[in-house]
This record gives sequence, structure tokens and C-alpha cells, in this order.
Amino acid sequence: MASAPRPSHGFRLAHGLLIAVALTLSACASQSSFTELDATQPTGSDFNQALFKNYRYLAHSYGKDVGGGSGTAFDAGGTVSLNDVDADVTNIAEAFASKAVLAAQGENVLPEPAPEGDEATDKLRTRLLTALEPGRDKAPALAARAQADYDCWVLNAQVAAQAAASAQCKRSFDGSLAQLERAANPPPPPPVTQTTTTTAAPADFTVYFDFDSWTLSAEALTILTQAIDTARAGGQSHINIVGHADTSGTADYNQRLSERRANVVKEVLVQMGARPEAVTVYGTGESDLAVQTADGVREPKNRRAVVTLAP
Repeated sequence: MASAPRPSHGFRLAHGLLIAVALTLSACASQSSFTELDATQPTGSDFNQALFKNYRYLAHSYGKDVGGGSGTAFDAGGTVSLNDVDADVTNIAEAFASKAVLAAQGENVLPEPAPEGDEATDKLRTRLLTALEPGRDKAPALAARAQADYDCWVLNAQVAAQAAASAQCKRSFDGSLAQLERAANPPPPPPVTQTTTTTAAPADFTVYFDFDSWTLSAEALTILTQAIDTARAGGQSHINIVGHADTSGTADYNQRLSERRANVVKEVLVQMGARPEAVTVYGTGESDLAVQTADGVREPKNRRAVVTLAP
């Protein structure tokens, strides 16, 4: 019986099972994707080879019971290193193995489709695809990592037991996407200014967030780029980040949300070149509103993080 053709698109998880994985394998195959993966030598572009490497790590990151892997973690943080393996997790591992093989063969492997009706994920996928167009050539390693982080987030999110792994991959994706967008479309160099001996003055930069979100928008990333460029040009050596929330939700929840917003800003600034030890972070919850509102009010200008540069 002839093998079914391999599609160049991603794989969709439905009802906890990777239905599309079966479409990529031979209709009569008796061996898993892992057998083919372990015998595969990548060819093609630098991007495809890097993508193969990342997908291979993910495929083998689910422990020794899946595909004969050794439990290799995707990164130093142990993104998806697990102890328990069930059928749904095996299907995810098989998906990564199949995608690795396709990447090694030079196929155009695209990021997973966003879950149906999930507009927030779909917007992030669109940003990723936009950055991948120039990024595959300009920054192939960054592009491959961002795509692998995205797929790790989306695929693991389909299995309830993988919620923690999915969340870790999402945090990694937020950082790798910001790095890729910066590398794919670098900002113009700041204008040359005459050197002075005056002390650098404090400067504030504010970024805003969607409701109940700590994901940075493209506009926010542009503002953070301006902040880091200003710090370099002006000689400011300290960065203070304060996260805020509006009054919708409980005070305790908004406190945690404001801290998450401040921390994601710090992660991106450090990736842009800020020294971690020079950055201070804290959240004020709903206690320091830019626009005074009653409790339970969604106010966009209150969902923010303020970056202050100081000498």
C-alpha cells in the first residue's frame, strides 16, 4: 500500500488526539515517527535544520517511555520534562517527531493553527508568521526557536495534564517572538547626538495590555525598543518597572496580574540588552490608577506597565 502524502502545514489536536498525525504517516506503516526521526539527517536551509533540532528535542522531552527518548529537556528550564506518559502525551510527542522529519526533509512546516475561536492565539500566530517571513533568512535560529515555542505552547494546551508545560512554553514564546521581531525588523539606529557632560534625566515609557492579559503587543515592543535605545544613548543605568491593573476582578488577582505584566516587560528588556541586576520590578495591583474608576470597571489606560529610566 502506498504512503499517504505528507502535508507541509501544521498538525491539529482534536478531542485530545492528534488526528492529523495519522495523515502524515504511511497508511500501512508499522513503525512510529521516532524510528524515522532517529535515522534522519537534516538537510536544507539553516532554518529547517534548526527547526529539526528543536522539534527533535521536543519529541524526546517526554521521558524514556516515549519513542525511546532519554527525557532530554527542551531548554535549561526543563520546559516539558515529564514523569507520567499517557496516550495523549504520546500523540503530542509523535506530532513533534513527524514535524521534525518534515523539517529535516526541507518541507515548509508551518506553526500549528490556533484553536477555533481563539482570537488571541490567532493574533499571536499572525505576528509569528509575519516575523518568520524575513526571520527565516535573517535569524534562522531565533525563527526556529520561536516557532517551536509556539507549537509547544499550543499542542500542550490541548491536554489538561500539560497545562504547566504549556504555560512555560508560552512564557518562552513571548520572549523568543520579541527577539525574532527585533532581529527580523531591526529599528533604525538612533540619531547621532553631541556628547554632553550633563547628568541623564529620568525618562518614563508606558506600555498597555489587553484585558486580563500580560502579552506584549507589537506597539508595546516598539515602545520598549525606544526605552532601551534611550537608556543606551542617555547613559541611564537603572530601570524601574511598575505593573498596574484596572479594578475589574479581585484585588488579589489584580496584584498578581500587575506583577506578571511587570515581569514580562523585564524579560523582554533583558533580552534586548538590559542588565538583569539593573532592573527592579514590582506590581501595584489596582491601587495606583491612571484613571480613577469605581470597582469592577475595565479601563484600558489602567492596564499598563511603566518603565522608568534613571541615572
